[in-house]
Amino acid sequence: MGDLRVRLLGGFQLTSDAGPGERPIRRKAQELLALVLLAPQRNVLRETAAEALWPSAETEASKKSMRQVLWQLHQATDPGGARLVLTEGEVIRINPDRRVWLDVDVFVTASRSATGLDELAHATDLYRGPLMDGYYDDWFLIERARLADLHLALLDKLSVEHERRGGLDAAIGWAQRLLEVEPAHERTHRRLMNLYYRTDDRTRALRQFRRCQQVLMHELGIRPSARTGRLAAEIGADAGSEPEPAALDGVRAELAVLRATVDDLRERLGKAETDGRRSGDRARVSMSSS
Repeated sequence: MGDLRVRLLGGFQLTSDAGPGERPIRRKAQELLALVLLAPQRNVLRETAAEALWPSAETEASKKSMRQVLWQLHQATDPGGARLVLTEGEVIRINPDRRVWLDVDVFVTASRSATGLDELAHATDLYRGPLMDGYYDDWFLIERARLADLHLALLDKLSVEHERRGGLDAAIGWAQRLLEVEPAHERTHRRLMNLYYRTDDRTRALRQFRRCQQVLMHELGIRPSARTGRLAAEIGADAGSEPEPAALDGVRAELAVLRATVDDLRERLGKAETDGRRSGDRARVSMSSS
C-alpha cells in the first residue's frame, strides 16, 4: 500500500500515493486520527482519546463510538494492507511500519531549520491555514495557537530579514501578508509605517497609522502605544508645511469625532431642557387641579 499523506493545516485531508483523489473519512474518524498523529510518539491512551472526542458521553457509549470510529479508520486507510491505527491494551497508536506524511511535522521541521530567505518562504507556504480549520474541540486549541504563532513568527522574520538586506518592497509585502493573518499586530503596523516612510511614501505611512488606530480599537478596544504614536508624529512633522492627504485625513477624522461629541452634548442638553419643561408643566397642572 502506498504512503498516506495527511494534511491538518487549513482543514483535514487524507490522500494516498497508491491512488489519486482524497479518501473519504467521517468527522470523528478524522478527529481521532489527528489526535493520535499529534500526540507525542504518536500514541494516546484509549480513555484520553474517548474523553477528548466524546466529553459528555457515558463510558459504555464512548466505548461503542470508539469501536465504530476505529473500524471506519480501518476501512479508509487499510484496505488490503496493514492497519494504520493499532490498539494495544489501553493504548491507541500509529503503526510504525506504516509511512505517514504529516504536513504539521513538515511545517514545524522546516520552520526550525530554515535559514535563508527561500527556505523561510517555503516553510511559510506550508502553512495553509489554522490547524483543523472548522473544528472547535478543546483538545487541539493549544496546538492550533502554537502553530499559528509559529507562522506569524516566520512572516515577521521574513519581513525583518528583507528589510535588513535592503529589500524594502519585499519587506513591505511580507508585513502586509502578516497583517492579513493578524490585523492587530501593532509591531507590524509600526514596521510598515517606517518602511513606507523610508520609500518616501509618507502618505501611506500616515494612513497605516490611522489603520492601526482603527484596528486596535475595533479588535482590542485600545489605542496604539506611545512608541507608535511618536513614530506617526515624527513622520507627520516631516511632511512639510502643507499637510499630506493622509495627515489631512487624520485631522478631518479628529474633527469629525469632536463634532460628534459636541452634537451629542447638544442633544443631551436639549433633551434635559425639554424634560425640564414637561416636568414643570405637569407640576403646574397638578397645582391648578388641586
